[in-house]
Parts: sequence; structure tokens; C-alpha cells
Amino acid sequence: MTKEIALTFDDGPWGTRTVRVLDELTNRKIPATFMIWGEHMAEYPEILKVAAENELFAFGNHTYHHRHLTDLSDKEILSELNKTDDLFYELTGEKLDFVRPPFGDCEAHTLAIIRRPIICWSLDTMSWDHGNPAKCVEAIHKAKDGDIVLMHDFQEADVLALPEILDYLEEENFTFKSIPELLGAQLNDEAYIYYSRDKRAKTGFGGS
Repeated sequence: MTKEIALTFDDGPWGTRTVRVLDELTNRKIPATFMIWGEHMAEYPEILKVAAENELFAFGNHTYHHRHLTDLSDKEILSELNKTDDLFYELTGEKLDFVRPPFGDCEAHTLAIIRRPIICWSLDTMSWDHGNPAKCVEAIHKAKDGDIVLMHDFQEADVLALPEILDYLEEENFTFKSIPELLGAQLNDEAYIYYSRDKRAKTGFGGS
């Protein structure tokens, strides 16, 4: 049976690491979603523009300074998002329709302020914690139909693990989807926090 999965990459664009991820996915024609850190986009605008020209890829807003949104005022939250939106539009002519809050920090009030779909995750390679490519691959062995996977093009461990991760998921008959492809018409509903294709809620969990 074919299973669906969405690979998401946080914190880019980040120099040659992001380029290696883009090349691996492009060469294998695998869609993915990149959650853009605004400061890094300002540092690597050309990488972002190349990625945005590729129809395989979708993009989300990961804020400008990568701060805990639950620690910020409403005005600061909107500033974090708007600054990233504006630069992304300036570089690509496109809008960012959904948000990934840094560290997964989101609750009902934050959702009400953002008023866009919040994309969290159901499976995390934990590269940010251990920095070990083998552990990233091991985590992917828990993948299930409908999962949203948290990875980081900012982290060398995920970059190194990516070819083996893709091999495993292909062997297990997963079909790769971008976030808009995986969630489909759900994204047109009122704003929710999404953890997977089949799980969404109005309150968050504060992940990593």
C-alpha cells in the first residue's frame, strides 16, 4: 500500500548545506517544504530564489529572528512574521501561506494572532539535539502514513543522512508530498495547528 509523507526542513537557507539538500531532492524529483528563517534568507537570497523557482518545493514562514513566539507580545509576533513575508515576496513574488513557529511553541492565543495554518510535526529526526546522521536515519524508521517530518537544512547531520533517508522511505513505498499536497483542502479551513495529515488541533504542544 502506498503511504504519504511530507519532509519539512527548518532554518534555511543556509549556504552549501541547503544547496546540497536542494540538489539531492531535485535530482530525485522529490517534493519537500522549507520553513524559512528570515535572517538566513537575507544572508542567502540567491539560494532562496533558486529554490523558489523549483516547482517541487513549497515554503513556510519560520519567523525572522527565530524567537519563542509564546514569549513575545502580539505586536512582536506579527512583526516576526511580516518581516519574513515581506522579504520572501520581494525575492520571489510569492506569499507564505502557513507558519512553523520556532521550537514548535504555539498555543491557542498565538494561533489566534497568526490566523494562518500552523505546521508542526509528527516525526522529528532530532538532528538539532544529537548531530548524528545515523540517529536521523534511525528516527525515520518510525515513519507512518501521513507523517510530517521535521528536519533541518541548517544541520549537517540531516544533510548527510538525507540520501539514506530517501532510500529507506522509497523502499517502504512512501509517496513524498509537499505540505500543500499532503494537507490539501484542509489548509482552506479556519486556522489549525497541524501535526500530521490526520491530526490537527487548536492548542499546541511546545516541541523543539
